[in-house]
Amino acid sequence: MTVLSAARRLGMYAALRQSTWRNERLLILGYHGVSLRDEHLWRPGLFMPVDLFVSRLETLSRTGCTVLSLGDALNRLRSRTLPPMAVAITFDDGFYNFYRAALPVLKRFRYPVTVYLTSYYSFCEKPVFHLLCSYILWKGSGTIIDSKPFTGRVGSLDLRTARGVDLATAEIWNFARAARLPHKKRQQLAKNLADVVGVDWHDLEKSRVFNLMNKAELSQLMREGVDVQLHTHRHRMPNDKATFTMDLDDNRQFLRTVGQQEAKHFTYPSGVYRKEVFSWLAESGVCSATTCETGLVGPDSNCMCLPRLVDSPTLSGLEFESWLYGFRAFLPSRMRTGG
Repeated sequence: MTVLSAARRLGMYAALRQSTWRNERLLILGYHGVSLRDEHLWRPGLFMPVDLFVSRLETLSRTGCTVLSLGDALNRLRSRTLPPMAVAITFDDGFYNFYRAALPVLKRFRYPVTVYLTSYYSFCEKPVFHLLCSYILWKGSGTIIDSKPFTGRVGSLDLRTARGVDLATAEIWNFARAARLPHKKRQQLAKNLADVVGVDWHDLEKSRVFNLMNKAELSQLMREGVDVQLHTHRHRMPNDKATFTMDLDDNRQFLRTVGQQEAKHFTYPSGVYRKEVFSWLAESGVCSATTCETGLVGPDSNCMCLPRLVDSPTLSGLEFESWLYGFRAFLPSRMRTGG
């Protein structure tokens, strides 16, 4: 029997549910996307199958969690008026699959949600190139292809192993950046890559698997009460203040065009943050910033580096539930939980 199931059986979860400690803390859940196809098999850290997402929300309901909007939750955290088992739900990036697959589920449960949008690919309405190429190479794994058309290098790309696929993805991405390929040429490169490895390009393009939501879809979200917030314009963390601030301003300006006039919550791209950025964010009118560090938010947490539970298919249902009650926070991060 695992530590977690034993703790539940012995009544520790029930005790935590009634505790002042848990009721003074907020669990922020973080997601990236809900699969439209088989993306969760390719990248389980980013995408979750829809049936598992439904199961997670059912667990929130069954355990008596109170799901709040992010802004309301943080305000009530500061005033120490959180309801029992407080949870906020967030999605990073703004993939089209949120609009297509996740939003209907959230509406069914009537749960509020915050989408942290990285706006560049919404603005240009093109798929995220490096993810698109990585997925195509994964679908075509098991082969060896000529590298020259895709990297400019004479040789081959060995797709027979996962490492080979990763190396090929990185080389193609670095080539596209170094050559400053415009969107049209990047799209053509991806199409050629799909043709070579036997992936149906037209079907993939039509599915919008790696597109972000466009302006019309984001505006519709705003009308339906979804909170859309900041995640940088180009999903990057520049080292200098001027470039970072300009990117954040571009992000905020785009959000204004879809109806968000009060963007003041932020999440760090890939969860990477530096302490000097805290003051940059505050000067730009940001009042909270979330990370990918795991934990619950307490009344004394630094508002510019708030922890979350970034959920994924690799997290067992037992461990997910243990975070809702807060029990998992007391265990070493390396502890095996089973389940």
